[in-house]
Amino acid sequence: MPHEVLCSTPPGPSSAGDEAPVRRRRLRPVQIWLCVSALAGLAIFGGLSRLREAPASPPVLGEMPAFSMKDQDGGPVTRESLRGQTLIVDFFYASCPVSCPRLSAQMAAFQERLAQRSEARGQPLPVHLISITLDPENDTPDVLRSYAARYSSGRGAWSFLSGRSEELNRVVVKGFKLRFERADPSAGLGSIMHGEWFVLVDGLGRIRGYYQIGDEERMNELVRDAERLAAKELT
Repeated sequence: MPHEVLCSTPPGPSSAGDEAPVRRRRLRPVQIWLCVSALAGLAIFGGLSRLREAPASPPVLGEMPAFSMKDQDGGPVTRESLRGQTLIVDFFYASCPVSCPRLSAQMAAFQERLAQRSEARGQPLPVHLISITLDPENDTPDVLRSYAARYSSGRGAWSFLSGRSEELNRVVVKGFKLRFERADPSAGLGSIMHGEWFVLVDGLGRIRGYYQIGDEERMNELVRDAERLAAKELT
């Protein structure tokens, strides 16, 4: 025996002015099929709409390399000590004349925006800004501390790191997949040539994106991606 679906007609006035009794009528199998199909279609459409609205998580592009460096206060920083924090990483050197000030100014803007997002959420987001020098021979902790004072507001973690020169190729080129090279100072350019990239790393140490400076939408996307990854660390 086919399953029967009963539906009610809404109450309405009768010719005598009284409320008509609720009447029930049986839906035919064809009508049942049409109702079910319509509801299923609405559910699928709603699900697809939510998928379109929900931003996709950044893909996993690699692993952050192991390293051991010192920050601007002389304290040790390693890949393991940064676990559980979302990282925004860039590469600079203190005497860089053009590109590094742009990178550091943008990092300072990230620092302020993320601090505002943390205040809006009512709890600090575990986002750590990391700037790694490409000139460790000259960028001592004292130099880095002075450089940090020029850019960092102190609202949120921002570490300026210096490691061993012989480790840079392994960490930067082989690990983060970014190129740099020393240039001839007589050319009138900086002594170290490098790209203007920010690297997004999640709390598990996985590289999740590369964002080139100069594209405002990409910079906004970086903050949004960092906030989403950091929010997962709080759950």
